[in-house]
Amino acid sequence: MSGVAIVTDTSALFAEGVAESLGVIRVPVAVALDGQAYGSDDVEDFYERMSRGARATTSQPSPGDLLQAYGAAAARGAKEVLSIHLDSRLSGTVASAELATADAAIPVSVVDTQTVSFGVGVCVQAAAGAVGAGASAQEAAEVAREIGLELRNVFVAPGGTAGRAGGEDGWAALELAEGSALVIGECKTVGDAVRLMAKQVLATQESVRVAVGHAAAMVESAADELAAALLGSVHVMAVERYRVGPAVGAHSGPRSFGAFWWPAE
Repeated sequence: MSGVAIVTDTSALFAEGVAESLGVIRVPVAVALDGQAYGSDDVEDFYERMSRGARATTSQPSPGDLLQAYGAAAARGAKEVLSIHLDSRLSGTVASAELATADAAIPVSVVDTQTVSFGVGVCVQAAAGAVGAGASAQEAAEVAREIGLELRNVFVAPGGTAGRAGGEDGWAALELAEGSALVIGECKTVGDAVRLMAKQVLATQESVRVAVGHAAAMVESAADELAAALLGSVHVMAVERYRVGPAVGAHSGPRSFGAFWWPAE
């Protein structure tokens, strides 16, 4: 393996198989439903239980969890670690990682991406690409930080007029920026939400790459519609798809779907 290993956690979403192909070590975010640990890989079961009213919560990785991952990287031959995580204004994972560095057997650089979810995955992929091209750990960390600052997002999640996105009374579209979720519009139908989100993405006048994701299967067709709308733009160079897993869906809800976009270069 490369002398630089990359560690992140399971709140960083990736398209299927990408993390494995990059050799990224992922530390689990603990997920619970109604106070009971949820360890199943059945994503639909998780969202079905949430839809029936189960309360989902998550717990960030502990310093010990991250230290164990750093040890695993060292055992695989790494000389340095990049520990890349979600916005420190929204989670204490970066703080846990910084605490763990004191006892790590090899040097660890902690990266606060200032983004979340699939956005963290984009930062991880960019860092891995840089390392693969011969960049140092510090250079790859800077690449990840820069991408994090350039990423934009729009999504539908609980907190709109209906109290939950996709409820009978409407949908709310939001953007996560500067560590806060900002409402950019409220819509009566899922079609209205798709059009509003597509308009938000397509407001750019530069070439971008886009990723569209969805939580429960009930909103996959809406995500399909959003992806199709974006593919028709001359500014969109590519659209990839991803699934919103429980570590993120516990907060965004089963009816969540949306997009991240960033400069194509």
